[in-house]
Amino acid sequence: MDRKEREIIDRIKDRADEIKAADSLSPDHVKEMLEGKKQKKRLRPYQVTALAAACLAVVIAGAVWGSRDGTPDKSKPSGSRSSQISDSKQIASANSYDEIYEYIERYQKEMKTREFVTSDSGTKTLESTAPDNASGNASSAPNAGTKSSDAGVAHEESAEYSRTNVRQEGVDEGDVVKTDGKYLYVLKDSRQEVSIVKADGKDMEEAGSIKADDASQIQEIYLQPDSGKLVLICSKFDVLEDGDYPSGRGFYNTQSVEAVTYDVRDASSPREEGRVTQSGNYSSSRMANGYLYLFSEFYTGQELRKSEPGTFVPMVNGEVLAKDDIFLPPVLQANMYEVITSVDLDHPKETKDSKAIFSNGGQAYVSNENIYFYETQWGYPKGDTTTVRKVAYKNGELKAIAQGKFDGYLKDSFCIDEYEGNLRVVTTKGDDNSVYVLDKNLEVIGSIEGLAEDEQVYSARFMGDTGYIVTFRQMDPLFSVDLSDPKNPKILGALKIPGFSEYLHFYGEDRLLGIGMDVDEKAQSTDGIKLTMFDISNKADVKEADTYVLENVYSTDVSYDYKAALVDQERNLIGFAGYTQGGRHYYLFSYDDNSGFVCNMDEEINGNGVQGARGVYIKEVLYVVQGNIIEAYSLEDYKKIGDIIL
Repeated sequence: MDRKEREIIDRIKDRADEIKAADSLSPDHVKEMLEGKKQKKRLRPYQVTALAAACLAVVIAGAVWGSRDGTPDKSKPSGSRSSQISDSKQIASANSYDEIYEYIERYQKEMKTREFVTSDSGTKTLESTAPDNASGNASSAPNAGTKSSDAGVAHEESAEYSRTNVRQEGVDEGDVVKTDGKYLYVLKDSRQEVSIVKADGKDMEEAGSIKADDASQIQEIYLQPDSGKLVLICSKFDVLEDGDYPSGRGFYNTQSVEAVTYDVRDASSPREEGRVTQSGNYSSSRMANGYLYLFSEFYTGQELRKSEPGTFVPMVNGEVLAKDDIFLPPVLQANMYEVITSVDLDHPKETKDSKAIFSNGGQAYVSNENIYFYETQWGYPKGDTTTVRKVAYKNGELKAIAQGKFDGYLKDSFCIDEYEGNLRVVTTKGDDNSVYVLDKNLEVIGSIEGLAEDEQVYSARFMGDTGYIVTFRQMDPLFSVDLSDPKNPKILGALKIPGFSEYLHFYGEDRLLGIGMDVDEKAQSTDGIKLTMFDISNKADVKEADTYVLENVYSTDVSYDYKAALVDQERNLIGFAGYTQGGRHYYLFSYDDNSGFVCNMDEEINGNGVQGARGVYIKEVLYVVQGNIIEAYSLEDYKKIGDIIL
């Protein structure tokens, strides 16, 4: 569950308290129905299609209701079917606020025209008018460096305590739990407070806490152990005391993102050092080399006033973003901005740089040198097409570099990866899958098409010049792809085994861990969570070294939230939460080539809440955090030694 979905669920829960459910839907009645049947997921095509359609309808309805502005579902790439896709490789900056205003105005007029101009065959798509500066002020590209890849191999600087499982090595991500090896910093389920807990195993105690402002919700937290800084990433609701919205903003833009930095070297008395804000709904964030990068989505809304740029241009720290920091696509696409702001944590009251790019909504992948925003235009013009925009970052400075496109959509951020200046993507379009390689200017220079036809991409992972892709229909093919020649990628081998892996993680140089589902080939039903260790020592002949199936465990957070995985090859720890009919359990495994997988811990998780469970180790103690409850287990005998309710 991503952040956007959690927000929707929170709001639904608030409203649900006011609604009385029918007796047939009472918890006791539902429990009786569930206990009367053995739960086995059937993978019949019509059931999958119906369930997907129902889930899509719920997510779309929830997103529209939750945000009132049609915010796209962030669990999939977003976009508008009626939007155009530019063939330009440049990202052009605006020349004036008037130009931005007129650009938005033209877009809104066109959208209104599209709504009302119809024919017997449906809505007519009108030609868009490109802004005057379509080929204008493209930012010059800095020297973007050389090697950058998602290694995914555990080689921590220190094995004293665990870190957040991140998408890109060297680029930190916010989470609901952090540790510095002495304290646990836990975002409580209310999302209004962070507890600082002294992590002494059986003698845990709350040493201090930090509360958010009344109009804010804490989304994630960051920690810099060396400097003793804790950063709260908050969503703030900008509503005036009389209940009205700020002048000209309307309902569409009542939210902003706030990064609040604290000095927590004295855990009992955290001290605020500074805060910065930027317009829009919180999208994501990253931290690299002492700089925080904030991403938000700012909708253009309807209450535009040409003389007041603040009604249609995002603001950063209370100031309207400079015109030349705003980038206009060469086609009309003025639904919203992707806003990026960098903050030097040594100066947490100030912003280092800010940029905004018009967009229809999408997701971000952050390499060690570049930020890639990608969004899919569904069905355009003969199938799904994804647009990608590249923004370089270094020491807080942001530079728009290029934009490009490729066929299909990405399942998730593990299907996109940068290495030696090139971008590699694994896409799906209709019943086909492809691998594309794009150069530093986002031109497609190499491809593999027709990969695993009629199968669905379930997971991907890249290590250096090799990619690994899992697809599934009835069997689980693991493809290894040679990317050493970017202009001529090749399939090295394919291993087919029952089930599928939804998450892949390198476990040393020659092993690849897969976490997914076991599948009964004849009945086409899932039989439990399946762990697979692939031997990738010979890339052309990948083998299944060992498997382990947790029977009657029907799902795990790892399938949609990689931060929920605790994977540390150096400490030989593989941990995650799983869902059973009896509740949630935390599982902890070890692995070696002789014994295979060994389940060392299977403990019921106490605590509730919408935030997923996390496993965090400090020296020889594992802390399982769920909501406002922390439980401590010895890593020597795996027995529980303490707990605390916050």
